[in-house]
Amino acid sequence: MEKNLHKVLDDVVNKPGVTGVLCADENGLCLASKGTADRLTAGSLVNLMQYAKKLEPNAVPVVALESESKEILVRTDGGFTLAIMRNAKK
Repeated sequence: MEKNLHKVLDDVVNKPGVTGVLCADENGLCLASKGTADRLTAGSLVNLMQYAKKLEPNAVPVVALESESKEILVRTDGGFTLAIMRNAKK
């Protein structure tokens, strides 16, 4: 599984505008990260998605965090949380 996970993350991080990608398990353990993704943020991202799920219990929410320089898209599904970092749209 780890080999396949790294291949998927490599594919994602090589998309135009993407600077980093992170995958964490349901306990906040970072399973893999590439590019600018900070492994230490895995637990916080999982917690964020747990709160989002309480707000939208009948859906699979996507959380978008935006700043002037970057965007982070976060989604949890199947026990895994995926965060994609990319340059902000100008």
